[in-house]
Amino acid sequence: MNHRVVVGMEVHLQLRTKSKMFCRCPVRFGAPPNTLVCPVCLGMPGSLPVPNRDAMILALSAATAMGCTLADETKFDRKNYFYPDLPKGYQISQYDRPLATGGAVEIVAESGVKRVRLRRLHIEEDVGKSLHDDEAGVSRVDFNRAGTPLVEIVSEPDIASPEEARAYLQALRALVQYLGISDGNMQEGNLRCEPNVNLHIDADGRRYETPIVEVKNVNSVRNVERAVRSEVARHLAEFQAKGPAFCEEPRSTRGFDDARDATFVMRGKEAAHDYRYFPEPDIPPIRIGSAWRAEALARVPELPDSRRRRFVAQYGLNDYDAEGICRERETAEYFESVVKAGAAPKPAANWILTELAREANERKATIAGLGVSAPRLAALVGLVESGRVARAAALKELLPRLLRGDADPAALVAELGLAMIEDDALLREAAREAVARNPKAAEDVRSGKEKAYGPLMGAVMRKMQGKANPDSVRRVLKAILEDR
Repeated sequence: MNHRVVVGMEVHLQLRTKSKMFCRCPVRFGAPPNTLVCPVCLGMPGSLPVPNRDAMILALSAATAMGCTLADETKFDRKNYFYPDLPKGYQISQYDRPLATGGAVEIVAESGVKRVRLRRLHIEEDVGKSLHDDEAGVSRVDFNRAGTPLVEIVSEPDIASPEEARAYLQALRALVQYLGISDGNMQEGNLRCEPNVNLHIDADGRRYETPIVEVKNVNSVRNVERAVRSEVARHLAEFQAKGPAFCEEPRSTRGFDDARDATFVMRGKEAAHDYRYFPEPDIPPIRIGSAWRAEALARVPELPDSRRRRFVAQYGLNDYDAEGICRERETAEYFESVVKAGAAPKPAANWILTELAREANERKATIAGLGVSAPRLAALVGLVESGRVARAAALKELLPRLLRGDADPAALVAELGLAMIEDDALLREAAREAVARNPKAAEDVRSGKEKAYGPLMGAVMRKMQGKANPDSVRRVLKAILEDR
């Protein structure tokens, strides 16, 4: 069926503050359960919330960086619902007068650079955490997280594929990490994502819209893509089975089971009136004055989008490589240090995005945290690009030693005897032997079959133990085959 995927994203980011949103309890991951609580975040009668100024500034800096329109005056509201991990029975959030509206996040999509528009950005407090012990048949609640400041960023439904959903989340995480306002660590719950998915299907000369589904609290960037892809497949299957009647079904909230690679029903989708919003009576409206705006703007560094565009213009990278390099601030800064140390930009980006990225993934570390200094990687890249050492030898012998903190690459090349052989006499001897032992390949080359160089090149490289420059080998072979 001809269809269009329509995805909007709701992303919750935990702000990097020392204390909670409306009280002075510290924010610290991994503390013993229920040790970071007080009457305010436990919702005790008579306790009064006081907004955290630092959280407000961090949220304003995020809104400024994304080009949002900041409110002149904002207010907090009570969002009423019951969960065991919501001690007050309501959440302090924002409804009709959020902190900011509009703005956009740029992503690198298959079609090129794309802007995903934002609808709103607001502040709210987090809830606690339910811990289920299936063996004991009990559930426990840890309220340490209750009251932690969150910023919720709601996009317009501009995302058109599972891959774009992943790219959006990666771009948003990179932005908040650049700003330093959030760790963006999904494993620790610093960032939680809820894609809203439906399809526009053309059938029988009409357009049908399937019911919007919100997938709650997806816990990794990879799973966001998988959850959206799973929902797209489910909607298509449901429409094929039920026809247009499927589009009349109510909206729903689902979870994602990564083991089954499928979503499951949780409950019907709530509407705004279900939460019975009303203004928070204990917090008056807050004016966003020029001093706060200036302070928020001063916190905004060069951001991933502008840095990506600069890397394309200044270093000649393509959008895809520039986006990969700029995804983490440390990696982007490391790349520039490698280039400033003398490496050619494109080969440097290739080494960082392939070999170092693989090592970082295996070690569960950051690329910049692997311990290979920028000057040493620049030296390694230069040795390979100049033809003084084979890439295979650099990968097998040099990079592992650099990761262990050994001597500089040039010294290792001399110590290990990895220098490429450029002696024409030796190359000619090996080339003549290769031609003599592969007469069919030699004849094919002479008759214009360029691919026949392969067996001859391989024979010479084996003779030289991989220490010959392929360009030099081809030059010598060409001269011999042309009887020069």
